[in-house]
Amino acid sequence: MPEQEIVAADGTYELAYRAPLPADSWNAQISLLAGMAGADLMLAAGTGILRTLPAAPDGAVGRLRRTAKALHIDWPHHVAYSDLIRSLDPHVPHHAAFLQECTTLLRGAGYTAFGDGELPELRTHAAVAAPYAHVTAPLRRLADRYACELCLAASAGQAPPGWVTEALPGLPKEMAEGTRRGNTVERESVDLVEAALLEHRIGELFDACVVDVKEREPAVGTVQLTEPAVVARIAGGTTPLPLGERLRVRLTQADPGRAKVEFAPA
Repeated sequence: MPEQEIVAADGTYELAYRAPLPADSWNAQISLLAGMAGADLMLAAGTGILRTLPAAPDGAVGRLRRTAKALHIDWPHHVAYSDLIRSLDPHVPHHAAFLQECTTLLRGAGYTAFGDGELPELRTHAAVAAPYAHVTAPLRRLADRYACELCLAASAGQAPPGWVTEALPGLPKEMAEGTRRGNTVERESVDLVEAALLEHRIGELFDACVVDVKEREPAVGTVQLTEPAVVARIAGGTTPLPLGERLRVRLTQADPGRAKVEFAPA
């Protein structure tokens, strides 16, 4: 999905959608490969910390198939979910909306620590379809620092350092809290810039695309603007939002530090 980023321009700040480079995809594949190899090392040694994700709940893929049909995306029954995903273009509104819905399959990811040869019941990451670990970013992600030490010890046929094994039981909770706080800071930063950019444009009309609709509140959802690069809540309408469709919207609130950006159908 397009990623929002805050950029400096002419002494102020703006929002832009970050366009991934081909090297980003290559790096992602190498990172996945390293993570799978790291998980195998730790499982073989009997001590480690994995990045795990349970399989999607029953009916989740069926719900996605219904969404694909509503968005006029052709998904023949013989085509695997993974093949369909790779065929979509996030710059196409219907595809972007569907990809947004696909993130529901990734909920529930966490860290699973184990030791003394007692392997955990859940050992795989459903999106990777294999055991997987975070090992490639020890300078910015705490779990990788410990996982790298565990992999080094396993490769050398040695016992891991005591400071690593002592920290393992509490690491999943620390990572969950750190991730939550990091995501909050990132989201709040973007929300603040969005509101600052739009606070003087209350009542103006914008062209947007409906990328998400609440299942139980079909008149509430999320819209993505092309210019400026804003992704925000939409509410206040009386009819279900047209998922994946372009929509003319009116800015109803934007107050930096007090009220996040919100739109309503025009």
